[in-house]
Amino acid sequence: MRGIEWCWVGLLAAAACGGAHGSEDDAGGSAADEETQSDPADDDAESSTSASTEASAEGESSGDGDGDGDGDGDGDGSPGCGSASLGPGMHADIQVDVDGVSREYNLFVPQSYDPEVPAPLVLVFHGLMQTPEQMVDFADFNDSAETHGMLVAYPRGIGRSFNSGMCCGTAFADGVDDIGFARALVQQVSSLHCVDPKRVHATGMSNGGHMAHSLACEAGDIFASVASVSGVMGIACSPARPISVLDFHGTSDLIVPYGGAGPGYPPVDDMMEAWAARNGCDAQSEVVLEQGDAQCERWPGCEAGVEVSLCTLGHGHCWPGGGLCLFGTKSDAIDASEMIATMFDGQPLP
Repeated sequence: MRGIEWCWVGLLAAAACGGAHGSEDDAGGSAADEETQSDPADDDAESSTSASTEASAEGESSGDGDGDGDGDGDGDGSPGCGSASLGPGMHADIQVDVDGVSREYNLFVPQSYDPEVPAPLVLVFHGLMQTPEQMVDFADFNDSAETHGMLVAYPRGIGRSFNSGMCCGTAFADGVDDIGFARALVQQVSSLHCVDPKRVHATGMSNGGHMAHSLACEAGDIFASVASVSGVMGIACSPARPISVLDFHGTSDLIVPYGGAGPGYPPVDDMMEAWAARNGCDAQSEVVLEQGDAQCERWPGCEAGVEVSLCTLGHGHCWPGGGLCLFGTKSDAIDASEMIATMFDGQPLP
């Protein structure tokens, strides 16, 4: 069943399905070549941080346990505020230890970043058989992050996959703790940079979108809100608190079908209605935007002022308004990255 799910979500060739337990390089066969035919962002990185340098810096942080590093318990900042942090640009291959396993992520620091002023942090998860470098091009999220003054971390999945609890690939097959990875990543970035602990968010595409939903279910204590593109939530979910969820999905998506695909892959409408119910929202949604082939609806009356919204488009397995799309025609009717950044700005952790 795991192999079937991996093949369906990743649209892998039958030959690649037998390698679900292989290495990252082994997984990069014919279908991987189709989805990861190039790493154009690799040459665009403005700067690179060595893994050894970042690992040595990991233990330099100190704090009082409230996340602000100032000893007053008010939670206004993080231990990294005022410290020597990475400068503006893209920093690659930063390492973080997760229960003895070395994991990696890339970090984008906007030009407006001030090490004395707490900034939002957004985790952007790539899709199955993709890389953090490709995710930069697929989503074009850094442009919105620059406008909104956000730090952006791009986690690297094991075997180019993340274990969202219902899929995918090597990470799911091997039971990788990617929720723990996300928590450790946030902790490390906050120890080295000035992060606002009330404005930590997550988004992602496809397998990364599944991860965003899973983090809303299992890590609402540190993630203020989430947004998913072409992803679904296929696990049993009892979030610790009301949490904002924004979802984008195409009706022509053949990878993660809008109408569902059996156990673990619910119909998108049903999934978002379930999120509305968990958050105490009204049962009936309201259309808040109609533009081109995009229609966005929101469930009003949610508890604690959170938002539950769904934007439906006529396109395929793509990031609305983003860059490269390999599976279907992309719609530019709306800019998902800008809408996500705007929602994140308005939804801090209570």
